[in-house]
Amino acid sequence: MRTQLPQHQTEQHDIATDCGGNAHSVTTTPDRTACLCFCSPGYIGASCSSCGPTGPNGYIEEAGQCIQCTIPTHCTPTGTDVVTADNGVCVCNCKDQWVGDKCDSCPVRLEQTSCDKCAVGYINYPTCDQCNVIDHCSGHATSVTSDPANKFCTDCVCTNSWTGSSCDSCAAIYTQADCDQCAEGHFAYDVCTLCTVKDHCSNHASTVVPNSQKTKCDCTCNHAWTGDSCDICPPGIDPATDCAQCLVGYIGFPNCVKCNIATNCNNNADSVTSSPDFLSCQCDCRNMWSGATCSQCNSQFDGADCDVCASGHTGYNICDLCTIADHCENHASAVTPVPDPNPTSCTCTCRNHWELPDCLTCPPQFGGSDCDTCGIHRINYPTCTLCTVNDDCSNH
Repeated sequence: MRTQLPQHQTEQHDIATDCGGNAHSVTTTPDRTACLCFCSPGYIGASCSSCGPTGPNGYIEEAGQCIQCTIPTHCTPTGTDVVTADNGVCVCNCKDQWVGDKCDSCPVRLEQTSCDKCAVGYINYPTCDQCNVIDHCSGHATSVTSDPANKFCTDCVCTNSWTGSSCDSCAAIYTQADCDQCAEGHFAYDVCTLCTVKDHCSNHASTVVPNSQKTKCDCTCNHAWTGDSCDICPPGIDPATDCAQCLVGYIGFPNCVKCNIATNCNNNADSVTSSPDFLSCQCDCRNMWSGATCSQCNSQFDGADCDVCASGHTGYNICDLCTIADHCENHASAVTPVPDPNPTSCTCTCRNHWELPDCLTCPPQFGGSDCDTCGIHRINYPTCTLCTVNDDCSNH
């Protein structure tokens, strides 16, 4: 506003001088004490020296000029209207969730083309909270995204062997701390098969547990079963007894050794087998060998293979000892086996007049307890002539 002029001076009105060149006309106030500017659009103030008004579609100063705030000039098409801020700048009111002085920026949590819905991986428009593995996957995932409608966090890529939409489930076959190892009794992560006697030890074990690396099952085999899966019954042991007893013909469980004629029977047997308790071998001795190992040939037998009677014996394979008492009725002076490779009887040398073969009979002309006298009516031993009336009594 111009200063008051003395009344005797003539008023000169000039838009450039009195209104900064920003008025379309100028005059004086009614009391003619000052100039009155009629500002051009966008200018305000007594001398049109300020930009305005503010508010929707207001004006700001740019390069010494008052410029109206408009969406085409100061905002992108994503602005709804534009106002002049108190600090002399155009402020755009943005559509949806667009931000920035010109509504040209869309936060990363929003879909970047329209900024009117959550971006992938974010949910609950308009806050659009980011899906994260801690809150939405129980801390058990490497990544997570949202569903197509961006309402829920889904598709957790679970770590280790966690399962479930939020990776909060760990099957019983795994350790529950981080679901990254097989549970007790299981092996081969991440399949984690349960070790069982039936499946891994051929039903021939008392217990089964995984090895320390949990790569296979370790069986405690029953009896003498061997092999990783207790499926081998060693030679000489009977699998029909659950590998708990030697086969017939073997002894010494669990190190069952086969009975053989040479070792266990001194090569003096026709056959050999095991005892009922499988503790010793039983030999079927050949010829007249005897003893547990066919090592004895009793005194009545002889020969390289105990296959003949010993001297003085008869009747193989009994081989009785020829004796005067048993074979000659005690009526002999000597007795010997019948000369023969395998004698079957004894030969008596009868005493006095006892008769062969067994010295049992005393002929009628002899008598006495030892057949050593003449019999009745006989004289002159040992001829023992019969006494007769004709010869000895002149027939008188």
